[in-house]
Formats: sequence, C-alpha cells, structure tokens
Amino acid sequence: MQHKIVRTSIEAKGHSLVVDHPQNLAERPGPVWMFIHGIAVCSAYWAPLMPAKFREEAAWVSVSLPVHAPSFGPKGFSRRDVTPELFNNLNGAVLDQLLPKRDVVIVGHSTGGFAGLCLALDRPERVRGVISMGGFADGKWVGLEGDMQKMARKEKLGFFGPTALRLTAWLTTRWPWLHARAASMFAYDKRAFLRDKPSKLALAAMRQDARGQDQDQLIEFFAGIRDVDIWSQISNIKQPVLVFTGEFDPVIPAEKTHRLAKTLPNSELLLYPGVGHMVMNERRDDFWRDIIAWHKANISEVTS
Repeated sequence: MQHKIVRTSIEAKGHSLVVDHPQNLAERPGPVWMFIHGIAVCSAYWAPLMPAKFREEAAWVSVSLPVHAPSFGPKGFSRRDVTPELFNNLNGAVLDQLLPKRDVVIVGHSTGGFAGLCLALDRPERVRGVISMGGFADGKWVGLEGDMQKMARKEKLGFFGPTALRLTAWLTTRWPWLHARAASMFAYDKRAFLRDKPSKLALAAMRQDARGQDQDQLIEFFAGIRDVDIWSQISNIKQPVLVFTGEFDPVIPAEKTHRLAKTLPNSELLLYPGVGHMVMNERRDDFWRDIIAWHKANISEVTS
C-alpha cells in the first residue's frame, strides 16, 4: 500500500518553511530521517530517490532550505540574514512544531549538510547523528558554484551577475534537457546521473517548484552562504557523523572534506571513487545501502 506524501508549512521568524513527509509519519517508529537538500534544489527532490520500501515504511521528512521555493522568507531578506542561527531557528521550528519529542538523524547534501551540523550543535539532545554529503563548515565554494556565489555578490560579471543567474534559472526550469545537463555539471559520472530514472523524476519535481522561486531571495542566499563559517565549533559535535563525498567533488575542495572528518571527534569518512558532488544520483543504490548500514551501526535498527 502506498502512503500519500503531504506538505506541511512551518512558520517561524517571518519564514514559511516547507516540509514533505508521509501522511502517516506519526505512526512510523524510530528516530526520524531528516533530509535537507542542497542549494537551488527543493524538498520534493528526495522522495523519488528513495528505495520504495524505505519511502513507504521509514520515518522521514524532507525539509526545505530557507527561501527555496515553495518556501519563502520575509520581505527584505538579504545576504546578512544567512547565518547558522537562520538554519537553527527554522530547523529547530521543524523539530518543535512537526516532530515534538522525536529524535532525528540528519541527511544533508551540500548546504543541507552544513545545516545538519549547525543543528547538531544547537540541539544536541534531539540530533542523534548527521550524514553530511558534500557538506562543509564554511561556505567558500570552488568551481561553477563558487562562480555563482561571486555572481550573486557582483564580484564576477559586476551588476550583470545577478541578471545572469536569473536568466539561467528561467531557462533551466522550462527546458528539461537543459536543466538535466546543467545539473549534471556537478556530477563526475555524468552518464550515470543522466541515465538514472529516479533522478529524472527528482529533477522534474525540482523544476515544478523552482518555477515559483523568488529569485531575489535565492540570489541573496547564494551571496550570503559564502560568509558562513563554523570551523571553530566543529569539534564540539559529539554525535556520530558520516562525512560522505565523491572523489572528484567540483564544489567542496578535498582538503576541506578531509579536515572536516579529522576535526569531528566521532566521524567516519566515506569517499566514493569516480563520483562528484551528486553522490545520491551518481551512485544511488550504493548511497542508500551505505547510509542505512551506517544508521544501523551507529543509531538503531531501521527499515532497509
């Protein structure tokens, strides 16, 4: 029997934050898997990637990043608002309003991994562990996404930078083939990324939500995330953390990934050969096998 996936809006600090989850979430036992996507993605991205048994039986939620459609922020949202406190205020509201008295295990991709580490510091009594895929402790990226940050800040292409980002967003949300190829630029194994059928469904869900994106807020988010930095606090995270990435991640430099794993006092590093930033798309079956195995070893028994 398939259970309906519903969408709940969490209101906090002038933000409306969307969370996707199974309708019968309250009936599903155990710590809740809390998925947080990466920048310019959406909460609907995760469900198509899940193994059917996991999607239908595990306790899970998929949480939007701030100001990522269909979520939105308050009028006047700016890059100065992108701080660890922003993530903690909103994700903490998810815990308080949607998941009272339930512990979570965070699975965060890229910026979602950063958000997971922030919440582990802020709510250690509720966060049982973190899986950080292509995640980071500071937001200074390299490659194409680093260039996009600089364009949002007008440090690259000057005043045309934000306009170029808006134009790219408009084109990719309306042309599926262009969107798929643009997204595959963050993968190393582009063939695997483009051929994976669940990934195609995830991209379609992303395009649907992204058409309603407030581009001004997203550009401010891109600009502001480059200034975040929690390196001085990382060693205070005592929960188990799986630092998970591809060997050829074009966004997060390898030295930062290794530094993150070494600085966390209770971490494990899993490095996928021949894979880029999109681990859950490029090696989807291996990804689910490995995170479920890590969960069983470090958290508790869970549906596989």
